[in-house]
Amino acid sequence: MIYISYFTKSTPYDHVAKSHLIPSLKRWNLRCDVQGLPSLGNWLSNVSLKPKFILDMLNKHKEDVVFLDADATIEQKPELLDNIPSEYDIAVHYLDWNTWYGKGNKKELLSGTMFLRNNPKVKSLYEEWYKESKKYKRWEQLILEDIIKERGDIKVYELPLSYCYIKSRPNDKQPLVLLNPVILHHQVSRKYKRRKL
Repeated sequence: MIYISYFTKSTPYDHVAKSHLIPSLKRWNLRCDVQGLPSLGNWLSNVSLKPKFILDMLNKHKEDVVFLDADATIEQKPELLDNIPSEYDIAVHYLDWNTWYGKGNKKELLSGTMFLRNNPKVKSLYEEWYKESKKYKRWEQLILEDIIKERGDIKVYELPLSYCYIKSRPNDKQPLVLLNPVILHHQVSRKYKRRKL
């Protein structure tokens, strides 16, 4: 498999990818393809590049891929990602709001860490995700969650929280669940998402 990610060039995320993700991929000797893309001017538009980028990488590499956001760091060897059972198409974490925020009865798909089987079914899912993301001004991970529910043919392996652990809750509050993460997301977007990029 290969680890993939992108960052937007000439924005703060350019530095973030080079200070966070890329060094940690090298630290664990993981094959990777991390690319700089032109910024579309704001955070929502830039994260909407994710479906097309992933689809392009699935077509380019012909092997299973792991997508990580540019602000992620790999804190421990991600052995589970090498051992996703073959019957699963993708692996993602669904954040339990009650556990994470201490309120609500909802589970939310997180797209910051994703394992993707490189097969025709997953490619068709990502083609659909790309088309829907172009149509709507919505956060891309919400669109992906809806498509997976509607299709019903994608077999999802639920990654543990340690594979998509968020450094803090909103407003820099400490997480309610403390653990030693395998993949840590630093949530740099909280600082930059309202700025013009």
